[in-house]
Amino acid sequence: MRTEVTDEAGIVVKILTTLNFYHPHWTGLTVYAQRIAEGLARRGHEVTVLTSQHSPELARDEVLNGVCVVRLPVAGRLSRAMLMPGFAPALARAVGRHDVLHVHSPSTDALLATAIARARRKPVVVTHQGDVVLPAGAINRMVQGVMQLNLGAAIRLATAVTTHSDDYARHSRFLAPVAAIGIHPPTEIPEPRPAAAAEWRAELGLAGRPVVGFAGRFVEEKGFDVLLRAMPLVRAEVPDARFVFAGETNVVYEQFFERCRHLFEGLGDSLVSVGLLLDRQRLADFYAMCDLFVLPSRSDCFAAVQLEALLCGTPVVVSDIPGAREVVKITGMGCLAPPDDPQALAAAIVASLRHPAPPPVRAQVVAAFDPVVAIDRYEALLQAVVSGPVVNGQLSRLGSAPLVQPEPLPPLPAADRSKMQALLGNEADIAYLRRVPRLMQYLDLQADDRVLDCGCGMGFLSMVMGELRGPTIVGVDGNADRLRWAQRERVPAHLTQVDIAALPFPDGCFNKVLLSEVLEHLADDTAGLRELWRILKPGGVVAVSVPHANYPFLWDPINKTRELCGATPMRSSGPITGQWSNHERLYLPTELRDVARRAGFVVTHLDQLTHHSAPFHHQLVYSIGKPLIERGLLPDGLLMAADRFSARRSTAGRLNPVSVAVGALRAIDRLNDSSPARGERSYVSLLARLHKPLEAP
Repeated sequence: MRTEVTDEAGIVVKILTTLNFYHPHWTGLTVYAQRIAEGLARRGHEVTVLTSQHSPELARDEVLNGVCVVRLPVAGRLSRAMLMPGFAPALARAVGRHDVLHVHSPSTDALLATAIARARRKPVVVTHQGDVVLPAGAINRMVQGVMQLNLGAAIRLATAVTTHSDDYARHSRFLAPVAAIGIHPPTEIPEPRPAAAAEWRAELGLAGRPVVGFAGRFVEEKGFDVLLRAMPLVRAEVPDARFVFAGETNVVYEQFFERCRHLFEGLGDSLVSVGLLLDRQRLADFYAMCDLFVLPSRSDCFAAVQLEALLCGTPVVVSDIPGAREVVKITGMGCLAPPDDPQALAAAIVASLRHPAPPPVRAQVVAAFDPVVAIDRYEALLQAVVSGPVVNGQLSRLGSAPLVQPEPLPPLPAADRSKMQALLGNEADIAYLRRVPRLMQYLDLQADDRVLDCGCGMGFLSMVMGELRGPTIVGVDGNADRLRWAQRERVPAHLTQVDIAALPFPDGCFNKVLLSEVLEHLADDTAGLRELWRILKPGGVVAVSVPHANYPFLWDPINKTRELCGATPMRSSGPITGQWSNHERLYLPTELRDVARRAGFVVTHLDQLTHHSAPFHHQLVYSIGKPLIERGLLPDGLLMAADRFSARRSTAGRLNPVSVAVGALRAIDRLNDSSPARGERSYVSLLARLHKPLEAP
């Protein structure tokens, strides 16, 4: 199936691309998919696009600019979802004739396509062009939930994942866990015709007036209602300002324009609509006609319109949101405004009109966002996945690098491992069972250490540290009941009830800090870490563990289902509350790294632990087992087998019901011994080792 060549640079790849819509359908997603497909075809690769016959007049099969387009009949549509009964058999036939599957998401068929390709042992590259954001409504909520489940599973199955910027990848809940590769989309537009733009401006009665343009599909996520509300505020400061809209208002799957019609029509002659501009030259002239272009999006992966405006010499005002702000951040050409804030948007527009920046220089914009470079990177990625195994986050030559490249830590001595095995003998939480040894390895305890157990709770980890090395331990917590429990257990630590955000210790009085499952409870996590930075000596270490935001479905199916369906997770304590229990937030690796850096720390190690678990594991251990232990509701025989503190003095036999249950949970946990090699991307625990530099700023 593959052309024989002598090196990777010469591989001709047979690419099967799938997406719901293709040319002549117009959206940013379809335009980017078309440019990538045609760019690869021009380089000699065989590209086939499998898509919907969204209009009956379209040909079922045709070749467009070197790309073979196969359109499948549509049985109907549900919101944005196209129902294609023939998709699965058509893809199953086609994927065998190709080297790689390239899926553009969001797509209703992303999971099906990815699963079929992986079953046929074909690599899959998913290009994620934005998270699913649908307006309110029961049907839309259902469609959004199903698509989120679908896309999340497809991304986990993919060989490699790309999106339009590293900024969006870091902030997307779908993408951050898989270390998606940011590749700027290939954006092209003809040079504008100044005379044609001036003539058009005069025809619209806009000559001599400040003109502000905006463009796109009139849907809620684009935030055009925010701009409509900002327009009267702009005109109050700049009375002769006029606004011009280029785009589609009749969006079949969303009636947002009808909801905004009163705002649109209430602006009178200050707002002009020129309709959807499919002619690229006419669109370039539209940008050149404007003195300023505005992108007020609530959600946007990239938005070609802002880059097209800069290429046509028009400065921009853009929402300061992940992905959308990429162009302004890189070029420095334009202004960022807070999202969903008409007053702030109006202020940014007025400032840009009154104090215009120098016009963007096309050559400089192209140098920053060269479409040839975009095709280069897609070509290199596709050739790489066809040539051999690729793991997300390891494609450093394509611009993606691991979050942290750690120095090896000394292994725990055999005697320490033996002690911890005994101390953790009753442990039913398999995630806890795995993270405790890693935290101890981070700390590398010595007898003369002065250690702060910050948020020590009942003091079990203080007991572990005392058993291993006997350092000086200070345990602090805000919960007096937990501290009284620790005192009853005779934990080897000086115990104090304090506000963790305002520690009663002088600067630099500890050389090590343990912060286990605490940071997620703090209202201001950055301030909390800065307080630890203050009391830590230069060169000191903090061992941190937090709950992972991309936790496995089986660990907490209830909250995972709620999240994937767009509902808020359950945070309060209760019998079915899981990973989010009493937490302000969960963390992705990038988020934990970033908050640590803001506090002044260097992140030397970052680990993700525990993928496999029994169904409802969190609820079984913490919503059922823990309350029974703490309230003394278990018989003595069961309590001795269940209580963490009782492990070394327990006389429970192997047939004790609790011992049997713990053994079953640990049997499942053994699957985690090889989980990194299997490519899992969802984990229960996220750990980091933080270092305070010797020469702290």
